[in-house]
Amino acid sequence: MVEDRERACDEEVLRLGNEPRAYAEGILSICKFYVESPVACVSGVTGADLKKRIEVIMKNHAVLRLDFKRKAVLAVAGVAALALPIAIGIVNAPFVRAQSSTGQKRLTFDASSVQPVSAPDGVVLGEGGRIGVRKGSGIQIPRNTGGPGTNDPGRIHYPIITLRELLRRAWESYYEIDGPGWLDSRAVAVDATMTPGTTKTQFQEMLRNLITERFGLQYHDAKKEITGYVLVIAKNGPKLKSSADQTEAELAPRQRPTLTGRGKDGFPVLSSVAGKMMIAFQTGDRSRIIAQQETIHALAENLSSRLKTIVTDATGLTAKYDFTLTYEGGEPSPSQPPPADTPEALEPLPDIFGALQSQLGLKLERKPVPVTYLVVDHMEKTPTEN
Repeated sequence: MVEDRERACDEEVLRLGNEPRAYAEGILSICKFYVESPVACVSGVTGADLKKRIEVIMKNHAVLRLDFKRKAVLAVAGVAALALPIAIGIVNAPFVRAQSSTGQKRLTFDASSVQPVSAPDGVVLGEGGRIGVRKGSGIQIPRNTGGPGTNDPGRIHYPIITLRELLRRAWESYYEIDGPGWLDSRAVAVDATMTPGTTKTQFQEMLRNLITERFGLQYHDAKKEITGYVLVIAKNGPKLKSSADQTEAELAPRQRPTLTGRGKDGFPVLSSVAGKMMIAFQTGDRSRIIAQQETIHALAENLSSRLKTIVTDATGLTAKYDFTLTYEGGEPSPSQPPPADTPEALEPLPDIFGALQSQLGLKLERKPVPVTYLVVDHMEKTPTEN
């Protein structure tokens, strides 16, 4: 069958007027390529007796016209030559796509440093990865600064950050980080540089790649259902003041207001600044949120962190607002004890649920919510050297 197929193919090529020498050299070139790099889809070039085949081509005997049998053999050979590479391509297509996707360049920082650090005297590494100070220590916690959306978008400077909080910043979309307890008690200092135009999404991917590389992180996703809240408009309607400026201010550097004193209620009084702002204060067990040019969606995210659950905005309010929310409750904060000049007798405040209704005209309703969280399977306690 193979010999008949080759003979029929050769005779048809020569009958069409092609030079025997050029045709023979072409077959030999293909055979050389096949020997050096075998390819499953190269057919019809080797045969059982290549030397005899070349001699017949070079002698160029009178070519017979193709009868039905020879035409059938040639047709089958042509179909096989076309169909085989296509079939191989279809079978191997998923593997090729997988290779292409894994071959994409990973996003990384221009330069980075990760070093283990110990908490200074007076600084407490608390549960959940939070950092606080002991009462009366007089120590101020160094701030973690920089990154997209800040005044220093081309670099991050984290003088001290727990491993849990570092994971939380990199995998922000997850509900929580489930891992060993030492994620709260181990801290590092992280410095990294990037292009100033880096987006928050790109920055988080860079941070994830850095953590994976330096700590050998392995993890998987898990799902569960928790009791969350839906933020809706209360019965009597919203009590919100629309911001005078409704333009988008995401890319503008945020100004930080300065403390100008304290009010009779014991809360700080801030200087006026332009632009987007949401700041929270806690004085003893009394809390206040001051927002300017912020959306209700942003308020829902803020409430999520305070209530430690998912809060979904279902108000349908899309404008930007200026508002103040003052309520009683919140976790005791050793870093912000009540000031010495706080009045002894203060008016009682509602809890956060009552304050939302009476002050903003909004309401929280309980609702079961499915969430995805990150489970740490393996992570080194100490990063590899810079």
